[in-house]
Amino acid sequence: MNADLFSNSSSSNSKQRTVLTIYSHADDEVLPAAGTLRLMSLAGWKVRCLILTDGNLSRSSIKGQRHEEAEAAGKIIGAIYEFYALQECNFSTQEVIRVTEAAIQRIQPDLIITHAPQSEKYGHRDHEVCSVAVSNVATRKNIPLWFSAPPVFLRGFEPNFFVDISSVIEDKVAAIGCYESESEKTFMQLDAILVLSRFWARELGQKDGYFEAFEISRHCVDARFFTALASR
Repeated sequence: MNADLFSNSSSSNSKQRTVLTIYSHADDEVLPAAGTLRLMSLAGWKVRCLILTDGNLSRSSIKGQRHEEAEAAGKIIGAIYEFYALQECNFSTQEVIRVTEAAIQRIQPDLIITHAPQSEKYGHRDHEVCSVAVSNVATRKNIPLWFSAPPVFLRGFEPNFFVDISSVIEDKVAAIGCYESESEKTFMQLDAILVLSRFWARELGQKDGYFEAFEISRHCVDARFFTALASR
């Protein structure tokens, strides 16, 4: 899928479309989706990234560093960030539901992207709670919802939508590189980023290129989607 399919309609009565990402921690948004968000931004979408925690359990001892790193990443991918201070590893589903409902009311997103459901056995407890809560709200409010790939332990993740990010792979790497406080994590390393992006390409039988993978939980399209397809 290329940037054309993310394009806003040229019709004068068509509002600019907005994607809202909701993730537990700053850096969760760029690892699986920086390339896709960059393509959306280039195609005219508003990109809003909501981060639930303030990084108080971060490897960094500098208060607020994760927020500063996120803002730097946002300049690269074309995103505006919004930060909350829910208690890391201890926030509840109801807290996330309240935050999500309030954000939707203010931002009116056309699409939401969040963590893929993944039990604590394989993934991060915060990711699972966030996914469950955001899914609950998106379903009740009938908003299209995509789950992004976990950075590690892909068990249970069944992608059915892939985005070719080859044209913006350098932007993805640069955005992830903004998170210097997390750079020692193995999945933040350059080789890991490129290998996973190539893995998704191979899943599609592509010999070349870099891709990001998503699992579409719910999605609806209008005539603009088919117009974009026809113009490729």
